[in-house]
Amino acid sequence: MHNLKKIIIIGDAGRGKSTLALALSKKLGLPQYSTDDYFYEVKFSKPRDKEESIRDISKLYHKDRWIVEGTTEHLLRPGLDSADTIIYLTYTNILSQWFVLIKRFLIRKDESIVELVKLMKHVLYKRYGLGHKKGKLTHKEVVAPYKDKVILLSSFKSIDYFIENLEL
Repeated sequence: MHNLKKIIIIGDAGRGKSTLALALSKKLGLPQYSTDDYFYEVKFSKPRDKEESIRDISKLYHKDRWIVEGTTEHLLRPGLDSADTIIYLTYTNILSQWFVLIKRFLIRKDESIVELVKLMKHVLYKRYGLGHKKGKLTHKEVVAPYKDKVILLSSFKSIDYFIENLEL
């Protein structure tokens, strides 16, 4: 079993990273953080200086206990070496991911249809290395060197099973 004191949760948009981080935080008594809090000066609108955000999150990675979740590679990468466990959340296919994003959009009231379409385009580009994501590493490639400490969860059922059967 993995040591569960320093956990990174990385994965696709809409996969359940924040929900899993909250559940693990409650169950394990670990503080949880989102890369969004380091990436944005004003949530989802004004990004912070990249070097400043890397420097700030790197301080967190030197602490003894934490859960960090997110999709922002330049903020996750500094913590991958020090993480005890990396939980990689993915979808088996893009249609499943789009379905969840659309479902989430219908529930949320703070997102426009234009933002939803941009997000769907972004995940398409990211997943298949298209457009501005061409030549950039996928999440799968980012975590590959750490395979000994990666837990792959590819369904909401597997995420629930993981939480329910977690040994303390």
